[in-house]
Amino acid sequence: MEADIRKLKAENQSTWDLFISHATEDKTSVVKPLADALVSFGLRVWYDEFTLRPGDSLSRSVDKGLALSNYGVVVLSPAFFAKQWPEYELRGLTAREMAGGKVIVPIWHNVDRDQVLHFSPPLADKLAIMSAGRSSTDLAHAIIEVTNPELFQKIHRRLKFLASIEKARITKIPLEQIKSGPVRHKHLPDELIGRIRFIRAALLGIDTHSMKCWLDGFQRDSHPSREVSIWERICAVIWEYAAMVHLTRQQFSSLFGVVIGVANGANKKELSKHLKFLPSNAFKVIVELMKHNVPVYDVQDSCGFDSEAESNASGIFEDRELFPTDLPNERLKDLIREQKQKTKLQ
Repeated sequence: MEADIRKLKAENQSTWDLFISHATEDKTSVVKPLADALVSFGLRVWYDEFTLRPGDSLSRSVDKGLALSNYGVVVLSPAFFAKQWPEYELRGLTAREMAGGKVIVPIWHNVDRDQVLHFSPPLADKLAIMSAGRSSTDLAHAIIEVTNPELFQKIHRRLKFLASIEKARITKIPLEQIKSGPVRHKHLPDELIGRIRFIRAALLGIDTHSMKCWLDGFQRDSHPSREVSIWERICAVIWEYAAMVHLTRQQFSSLFGVVIGVANGANKKELSKHLKFLPSNAFKVIVELMKHNVPVYDVQDSCGFDSEAESNASGIFEDRELFPTDLPNERLKDLIREQKQKTKLQ
């Protein structure tokens, strides 16, 4: 069977990291949120809602998913034990495991050892992940520890990075003391380069630099897309403010200085040399513009859509962004909060 699997993998470039075997009754409570969490961390997951298409043969698709997945996550629950179809999937995973290597990652959901032992003695001997009291992010984190050590290490480097930022003190140093870091990304995605080009174009005549200079700066960042997002916000605020107030060339230069200062946490007094060339309420307006993802001062029109736009808030330790998929910061922050809570309970 292992030879057949190798042949299938050779013939199919698209393989999955994980196959999720589950009962339909557990889909809403645990399986769908878990699948979403795993995908958000960049894993390729075979899960019926993600993978099956109208007209697909269910048995053929499941057999292919089983054969082309590196691991099988089995959500063991009372509903699972009562079904025949999940048991068919489990037999396929068990056959894979008997051919060599660890394949099955069991999750115990609302079951105890006696129930698992009655269903499958070999499964009862496996170290299982308990779903009780765990969020989908925490469950995904536990599965990644078993199935993808490299990604698990990257997650913990990022967690350490985020934790260090929480404890860090903000200090100011003279500009001339700042040293350039090494190039961390020799190549940036075309999509990101396009956004950098737009930033450069928006600042021509205000803070003019060559494209090479802009690219070099972002290539030295650990997380270029995060920095690009900050610069996009800066450009947006400059041009939103400029649309409200007629500015001279000198005022544009002052506006740039104020927006950069606000983005870096400067107060009104520290920016007085720039603010003296702008209207008296400039600092207050610019701070408001910088605080929000969507414009706080907007035009009134009818764009033809019914729904309103929603605002989504979206180094060290050798941690850096990976393309095309990076770690989801919001889920990492969830992990930090959960780990703190567990520490308090111990």
